[in-house]
Amino acid sequence: MTVLVIDDQIHVVEGILSEVSWENLGVDKVWKAYNAVEAKGILLLNKVDIMLCDIEMPGENGLSLLKWTQDQGMEVECIFLTAHADFVYARTAMQLGSFDYILQPARYEDIGNAILRAKQRIQEKREQQKFYSYGKTLFEERDRITDQLFREWYQEPENGERYRKLLEDMQKMGRHICDSSPCFLILCQILRWNNAPWERDLFRYSCANILEELFQEWNRKVYIGCLSHEEFIFLVYGEDGKQPDKEETRMQLERFFNTASRFFCCEQALYVSGTGMFRTMPGKLEIIRHKNKDNVARKPGIYEEEEKKETKADQILQPDFRTWETLLVRGMGKTVYEEACRYLQELADAEALNAESLQKFYNDFYRIICLTEEKTDTSWEDIFPEEQQRQTALHAYETLQNMQVFLKIVTSYFAEEEEDAGRAGSQVEAIKEYIYHHLDSDIRREDIAVQVFMNPNYVSRLFKKVEGISLKEFIVREKMKMARALLISSQLPVSIVALKVGYSNFSHFSQVYRKTFGVSPTDERKKQEE
Repeated sequence: MTVLVIDDQIHVVEGILSEVSWENLGVDKVWKAYNAVEAKGILLLNKVDIMLCDIEMPGENGLSLLKWTQDQGMEVECIFLTAHADFVYARTAMQLGSFDYILQPARYEDIGNAILRAKQRIQEKREQQKFYSYGKTLFEERDRITDQLFREWYQEPENGERYRKLLEDMQKMGRHICDSSPCFLILCQILRWNNAPWERDLFRYSCANILEELFQEWNRKVYIGCLSHEEFIFLVYGEDGKQPDKEETRMQLERFFNTASRFFCCEQALYVSGTGMFRTMPGKLEIIRHKNKDNVARKPGIYEEEEKKETKADQILQPDFRTWETLLVRGMGKTVYEEACRYLQELADAEALNAESLQKFYNDFYRIICLTEEKTDTSWEDIFPEEQQRQTALHAYETLQNMQVFLKIVTSYFAEEEEDAGRAGSQVEAIKEYIYHHLDSDIRREDIAVQVFMNPNYVSRLFKKVEGISLKEFIVREKMKMARALLISSQLPVSIVALKVGYSNFSHFSQVYRKTFGVSPTDERKKQEE
């Protein structure tokens, strides 16, 4: 425990320092200051627990000093000393949170007792903070365990072990629930935040409070597990047999949906199971999982377990994929994109767009991509040069938005620009000119595109169409031709030659050179020296 004594009267400070039994009070260190400026310097450099301070001092008074420590975020207990029983001073001191207020002249015994009381208060505060931190840690750990149990159950709804573990842990946490408890599930999916996203736990407990208030008449409790930052499982259960009927449940869910959407400023989809005993929930969870998966358009709303909407899928004209293939080969990707998006929108409007129909469309469209690649001598890497694009392609069937991005990438690649042969030739010459001047660097298609004012995908397509060789192959060929010329005509070390043609990795350079000429660059140099 440490103390700082502050008073503009030297004899007062010295008297307190010498006459108070600091060791008996359990004080390890005592500092002194004769004004607020000196005190601030000590406070900034040292951890002070108790401040024994005069109120009336030249310059800045003790009240102002206490206010300054609070502004700095310092945790200091303050005992004020003053020779004037001024009510205004006392009131201000109390308002600032002063621990004690002692009138001078004071007995050193009284000062010591005040310090003991301040010390006890500090220890109580620290104990409270320790238990608060401990309780908060336990609370957070409980939520982490709950979330993990819900995630595991969500992944394997029919796994009896997962179900029993969840039930046991809920009971251990004071939840009065058993196999026969009446309940239903809500899978809450946040589709979009219209403002800044809510903090996860705050969102979780706010939702629980709203639902419990809405179902208060039926004595319903809510238990929430977090599957991800955007998905939550709400378990709404009862501790007695009284249950709301289907219409009452629907009405309360609509109230929750409207309140939550407005209050949290978000768009959400609620997938709701039918009511049943807790032991039936694994099967119901499987059903609402499929409801979630089928909402590929990510439309907000309430989707109930028993709800089966009639569709008009039979009235929608199916795409002519053979014609689309021909259009892609001819460079009419824009037309394909417009027709594909129109077809998908018609499916969505007819309530026929789901996981199955989107997967079927993806499979059919993927087949025409493969056929088009064969006819145009194009590879998957040409169409999807970036890793992010390839990931989009692999997951395109999961949502309508993913599918639209996937279609845009593919059809943009096969969208020819209007041009005459002369213009195409001059554009390719500009590309080649850039390559010749940058053989000593790592030439990227995007850098070329910037220089010739073209789309990177179009640069690749145009070059291959005019030259009959891919852009990448041409760059490698020209680099290797230059490397060979340097090996034959100069005495530069092979490693320097590699750098001269833009290869910082000597091993990679050697592999490419051998693949191009059938001999390693080192052997090429030896052959010239013989």
